[in-house]
Amino acid sequence: MAAAADERSPEDGEDEEEEEQLVLVELSGIIDSDFLSKCENKCKVLGIDTERPILQVDSCVFAGEYEDTLGTCVIFEENVEHADTEGNNKTVLKYKCHTMKKLSMTRTLLTEKKKKKKKKK
Repeated sequence: MAAAADERSPEDGEDEEEEEQLVLVELSGIIDSDFLSKCENKCKVLGIDTERPILQVDSCVFAGEYEDTLGTCVIFEENVEHADTEGNNKTVLKYKCHTMKKLSMTRTLLTEKKKKKKKKK
């Protein structure tokens, strides 16, 4: 698991410790393979530190839970380089990070809560 702790110095007046943890997010319920590129990878996350975080990507909402992975997930960055004189492009993968934690998220439909009417006596 990739984790880094950032401890503040005591003279800051804070005894808080920040922890960073890398997590792979797996989205289920998407039909369009170009979904993430169409929404420009912009998202909102609610309750990231809870057991059931909520993720909104464009107009789609996902609910999920954290899981330990079987083995290590390795993330690579894809770079396109011009490799030869014929103009053929070559894709080069560069190591970015690794993690053993996964956030499995399933598409969820939201419904409006109905307010209970107060009874008058």
